[in-house]
Amino acid sequence: MIEKDQNKVFTRRAVILGGIQASLILGLVGRLYVLQVVHRKHYQLLSDKNRIQSLLLPPLRGKIIDRSGIILADNHTLYRGVLNLDQNIDFNKIIEKLKEILFLNEQTVINLQSQVKKRKRYTSVIVKEDLTWDELAKLELHYPDLPGVIIEKVQSRFYPYPFETCHIVGYVAAVSEKDLDGTPLLELPGFKIGKNGIEKTFDSSLRGEPGLKQVEVNATRRVIRTLSTLDSISGNDLKLTLDYPLQKSVYNILQKVESATSVVLDVHTGAVLSLASTPGYNSNLFTGQISKKDWTELSSNPYRPLNNKAASGLYSPGSTFKMIVSLAGLSAGVIDEHTTFHCPGHYDFYGHRFHCWHWKYGGHGNINLESAIAQSCDVYFYNLALLLGVDAIAAAARSFGLGSLTGIELSGEKEGLIPTKSWKRLVKRQAWSTGETLNIAIGQGYVLATPLQLAKMTAMLVNGLHPVTPHLVKKDEIKETMSLDYSHEHCQLILNGMSDAVNKPWGTVYNSRIQEPNFEMGGKTGSTQVCRITQQQRETNTHNNKPYLLREHAIYVGYAPIEKPRFAISVLVEHGGSGARAAAPLGKEILYAAQKLIPA
Repeated sequence: MIEKDQNKVFTRRAVILGGIQASLILGLVGRLYVLQVVHRKHYQLLSDKNRIQSLLLPPLRGKIIDRSGIILADNHTLYRGVLNLDQNIDFNKIIEKLKEILFLNEQTVINLQSQVKKRKRYTSVIVKEDLTWDELAKLELHYPDLPGVIIEKVQSRFYPYPFETCHIVGYVAAVSEKDLDGTPLLELPGFKIGKNGIEKTFDSSLRGEPGLKQVEVNATRRVIRTLSTLDSISGNDLKLTLDYPLQKSVYNILQKVESATSVVLDVHTGAVLSLASTPGYNSNLFTGQISKKDWTELSSNPYRPLNNKAASGLYSPGSTFKMIVSLAGLSAGVIDEHTTFHCPGHYDFYGHRFHCWHWKYGGHGNINLESAIAQSCDVYFYNLALLLGVDAIAAAARSFGLGSLTGIELSGEKEGLIPTKSWKRLVKRQAWSTGETLNIAIGQGYVLATPLQLAKMTAMLVNGLHPVTPHLVKKDEIKETMSLDYSHEHCQLILNGMSDAVNKPWGTVYNSRIQEPNFEMGGKTGSTQVCRITQQQRETNTHNNKPYLLREHAIYVGYAPIEKPRFAISVLVEHGGSGARAAAPLGKEILYAAQKLIPA
């Protein structure tokens, strides 16, 4: 009986335990079914995320080429050392080893340590770019002792002619914190974007589209195999209007002086054939990690090599502004080709004496417009300006684009300034004085322009008064423009004066004329004061012996050939003194080179 009861109890317990086990098994099977069947796609996706890593492939940057196909910005292969942050290792210890192997300086080490702290895991930082063969060999030799360090073969930007083209092409450099806008491509280690010049303006077009590579990784994030690759799309090549042989020639000519700039335009289309500033700089320095020494030398150089003086430099145009005053006077009817004024070498106005540059020789005597332009008589234009008034002069200047951006495809272009009575009242909170109009007449005072604007002004004077837009990127079609509402006969009087300035013995540029037949040029010089010349300096002839930074800027604007002009130029020599002595000789060489290198 007792034994029978014990059997019943055992059987009951077995059934209960069996039921529990069955329930557990069914629950487990059900859970497995849910996980593997019902939620299969969800968990497979999570698994793939752990197993598969997607990597962006940087695109090849588009080339920049000149008008005939010469490459101005290219890509070349280099090797770089990279530290992957996908392992749980002591990175500071690795960096110390790299310091000894690659002879890294203290600042580089500090930068690397800072980047390691800021970077997310599974990313990487660049230890050194453009490794030499010796550095490659050392890294390969110590490779087993450098976990996380890999050597990458990459494409990097390269400028074949860095000094000659630095102010046009610009350069690329590493992405900074302020450049980050959420675009994944910008977060790639070592990715470069345009920071200056054409590289900056057309960065999005030159940059291209990234590719994508999917790789399978293990639990320690080591790559096991490549699963798929979607190739990147290279950036678009960009063709410029620039003529490199001419650009090189202009750059070499400008290097004869300490600091200068020049622009050469096609007078009919506004195409920029050359735009140079000296001294230049090596734009390849910025594609890697520019050293503190190199940066200090560039930024502290008194001749400002980093500045694009042609588009960003503001200068008083001096006597080159007299063509605008002339056209304004002719258009207003206050003078004609026969109008003369007497120049005794000065102009007295309410107790103040305004000198003509020819004051020392008793002035120019009675002089008409063409001769006043050819001989650059200040007194003629003092008289004319008083008849016109500043607002009439300003209107003529603005019609030629002075005081406005030209629209060239370069960042940092300056507008300049063409003053009016209302401008002074609004900005200076003062009334305009008539004496200031005399300064405006000879391109001094408040008037400011860029050498690029002066080249544009000259092109419009010689192309039949058609507005042009200076541009660097080659266009398939140039739209026809209506000519300015000025008399072509009046404009021809001014061109006659510019031609006489160069080709007549009494002209200010006669010593710098081009004597080869069919290559002759016309032009106008100017000198702009940096500080006031005192009467004592004039009488003792010491105004030309001032320290460099106090000397006048020398300017020349010109065109060639005389018959059917094709080229317009402006040349500015910073603190060069006389436009006739410093700028005109350079202008002659540049216009001669343009005609020789770019035949009709």
